[in-house]
Amino acid sequence: MKPTFTTFIFLLGLFFHFQLIAQQQLSLSDAIQKGLAQNFDIQVEKRTVEIAKNNNDWGQAGRYPTINLNANQGNVYNNVVNPAAFQQGTVINNNIVPSLTLDWTIFDGFAININKKRFENLEAQSEGNTRIVIENTVQAIIRAYYNAVLANELINILKQGMDLSHDTYDYVLFKKELGNAVTGDVLLEKSNYLTDSSAYINQQMIYRNSQRDLNVLMGEIDMEKTYELTDKLIFSDISYNLKELEEKMFASNANLQTLRITQEILRNDVELRKGDMMPRVGFSMSSSYNINRQDLSNATFPDGRARPNNVAKNLNAFGNITFTVPLFNGGIIQRNIQNAKITEQNGQTRIDNLSNQLRRDLANTYDLYNLRKQQVKIAIENKNAAQTNLRLAEEKFRTGSINSFDYRILQQNYLNIAFSEQQAIFNFIDANTFLLRLTGGIVAERR
Repeated sequence: MKPTFTTFIFLLGLFFHFQLIAQQQLSLSDAIQKGLAQNFDIQVEKRTVEIAKNNNDWGQAGRYPTINLNANQGNVYNNVVNPAAFQQGTVINNNIVPSLTLDWTIFDGFAININKKRFENLEAQSEGNTRIVIENTVQAIIRAYYNAVLANELINILKQGMDLSHDTYDYVLFKKELGNAVTGDVLLEKSNYLTDSSAYINQQMIYRNSQRDLNVLMGEIDMEKTYELTDKLIFSDISYNLKELEEKMFASNANLQTLRITQEILRNDVELRKGDMMPRVGFSMSSSYNINRQDLSNATFPDGRARPNNVAKNLNAFGNITFTVPLFNGGIIQRNIQNAKITEQNGQTRIDNLSNQLRRDLANTYDLYNLRKQQVKIAIENKNAAQTNLRLAEEKFRTGSINSFDYRILQQNYLNIAFSEQQAIFNFIDANTFLLRLTGGIVAERR
């Protein structure tokens, strides 16, 4: 069994090695750029911005007149069979009436200007929502990227553990051949080796799943596409000042900025409602040309004489100016103004609430960042000590100073500490990313 299983693990390692050579290199910056260009949520938001830009126009706000060209065509068939009637037989009337109409609101209580400002704010709000989606996506890509890096680092650590248990297994097997070890010792080390090998294989699958998660965020259609991730889990001892972070957050946080734009829209609504109390001036103009043809060829008259067909033409034109002053409508305008003001107050309350929540989130994340920074430093020192301890334990095991049980415990202890070090660095990077997200600098820092 040993040669067969060992060969399988060796071939599996070669497979992943050659697969790695063929992989496309991908840095974190490249992953973010691909996500910005291909992520499906970002594409949807960008199209929403295009719609808002299209709507941000003076014509949409109502500044320009509306002009319509109309044409009506009518046909009347009249067959008269009445001895008392002056006219007998069939009379056919055909008419066509082309017309041109113009309607123009000259003044409507400044609603046109307010609507234009509102459309500008709606465009800015749409851009703000897009920025929120972009920042969330960038944060998710950073997390997914480093999660894949972490999964790959754990593969390397598990490979070390598997190599250690394999060497121990070979060593005990050699001792048994010399008569210095029993079958139970060999089976124990064989079991340890198989356990470590199974964990190594399982981690390979976790790593592949993590790359699929990254592909989804980058908008990559081919889920089986793999990469050689060039950025590693590196600890950078950066210190922040909470007061400076708070100032950046209130100036640049995307959620807060977008909510402020929403508040501007609510103010526009108040001004629109107030405008309903203002007089309105409108201008309308219409011109029509009526052509009517009467066919009398099948009609008879009392004198027996035929009548020629009639063609009548008529041109109509008018221009009107309307002046409207709202005097009373049951208090609807005043109630609408009051309701708009209440909605504006609610909007300000939402801003205050979000500001308070952000202040709390920043303080929590700031403390978490500093805590994880200390945890990384401890984990690094702990790993260095465990590595030295493992090296000394290997020497003691080979000289017979400690047994295989104690040596196995020290091996597992080293692997767990190595795991913890990589996890601590990942957690530190994750906290730093969230700080950047809160303070509005995640896209600027990572592009």
